[in-house]
Order: sequence, then structure tokens, then C-alpha cells
Amino acid sequence: MKVALLLLAVAACDRRAPVSSCEDDLHGVWITPANERWMLLDNGATLEAYPLFDDSVLDGAPRVIDLRRGARFTGEVKRRFDHGGAECIATAPVRIAKCKEDRLQIVIADVPTPLSLTPCQWPQPAEPRFEHWRRE
Repeated sequence: MKVALLLLAVAACDRRAPVSSCEDDLHGVWITPANERWMLLDNGATLEAYPLFDDSVLDGAPRVIDLRRGARFTGEVKRRFDHGGAECIATAPVRIAKCKEDRLQIVIADVPTPLSLTPCQWPQPAEPRFEHWRRE
């Protein structure tokens, strides 16, 4: 009984306003269809997203997402690759198409793995896909 009352009190204290538009404060933890958790930091004109899961790959750092608010909510997914002193930064487009009911509709592409680090050579870019992220 005490646990149920504690959970009810915690839920009642969550004063975070629900997301109903892309102009709302989008900070917080968001979950992808693959159950990956991302922390979004809303800085007003810009957003940053960082993975809350092991997102590392061979010779690659975890991804980071940078977005800019404007007429279109666009940005880049970035991943740094390095090996033996050589470094390449992979980028892919991302945009938020819709924000409502504590959900984000995101158009995102995978960042490519370089074919070569000296010099940086890239394969053909991946096709973007729609993902629906939900707020935790």
C-alpha cells in the first residue's frame, strides 16, 4: 500500500508539460522504436541528443545529434572515427517532422562508416527513415 501511494505521489509531482508542438520544451529522455534511450537537451534555438546506451562501434565514438530550430527543424547525426592518429567525422541528416502527444516523428539516416581514414572516404549515404520517438 505504501509503495502504491509513493508511486502515485511521484506521478503527481511530475510537472513536465506534455509535448504538443515542436515549439515546446523537448528536453528529457526519449525512447526509439528499438528501445534505445536518448537524452535531449533543449537549448531553445538548438537541441543536442546523446545516447544513454552503448553506442560505440569499432574505431568510432558514440553518435551525437545536433538540431536547429527554424522554418525546418533540421540538423546532423555525427560520429567520430579514429585509428592510429587518423580521424574522420561522419555526418548524416536528421530532422524532426512532427511533435505531438509526447512523441517525435524523426527523419534520420545512419551515419556511414568510412571506407578509409587516410584520406576520409565515404560510401554512398544511407536513405533516411522515419522513426517515432516517445517521451519517457
